[in-house]
Amino acid sequence: MSENLLEQSCNSAGDPCTIENPQLNTTTEKLLKLNMAIGEPGIDGQVLILNQQTIEKTSSVNKMTEEIQKQNIECENYKKKLAESEGKLAALQTGDDNYSKVTTKNELSLKCELEEVKKNLTQAELKLQDRDRLIANQENQINALAKQVSSLKEVVAITKSLLEIRNTEVKHLQEDVDSMETKISAERTRHDTMINKMNAAVRLNADLKTEYETQLRLFQDLRGKYQEKVTLLSSENKALEVANASKVE
Repeated sequence: MSENLLEQSCNSAGDPCTIENPQLNTTTEKLLKLNMAIGEPGIDGQVLILNQQTIEKTSSVNKMTEEIQKQNIECENYKKKLAESEGKLAALQTGDDNYSKVTTKNELSLKCELEEVKKNLTQAELKLQDRDRLIANQENQINALAKQVSSLKEVVAITKSLLEIRNTEVKHLQEDVDSMETKISAERTRHDTMINKMNAAVRLNADLKTEYETQLRLFQDLRGKYQEKVTLLSSENKALEVANASKVE
């Protein structure tokens, strides 16, 4: 009965399981330690805990079932002994008078043995009843744990779906950010190119201004020299005119 219940609880949770699996227990412990090292165990950790508890409960129920089977065998043995003792007692009670003296002592011994067997049988039946109640309690706990595991797995599935939706949104946002960064980079490159051209134009303008000032200074010097030459020639021309005039007179 406990094995069928275990199979039903495992099938309702959606996972195959065995009664005892040391490798599974070790893996579960490692995952739980990892989750505890990161922080509080999440939904996956709770599922692992409940699976571990279910396995432990099932193992306990199986052990109790084995003990009950042993006690059932013992109870059957007591029943056989009781039947044999009752048969012997009935045979002695219905026996011939020749055996009456011999059987008196045997009858007392059989009665004592019968009482002892009845006492042991009663104790065994009480133990079986206690074990049955305990197994029923354990099976109820296993069913509850299986339902919790199933509910948590549904929550995990919903959470994973929400995470996939969020990851899709994040991916789209990242694509938009990358596109904006590409546009900003292109605009920055264009701006830098424009600044470089403006700086080159400023430098060229400064060079042209310097060249203009140099040419202007040379022109002014040349004009000054030209005026001096004109003044000198005018003076010489006047002097020649005066000299010519004096000769004519």
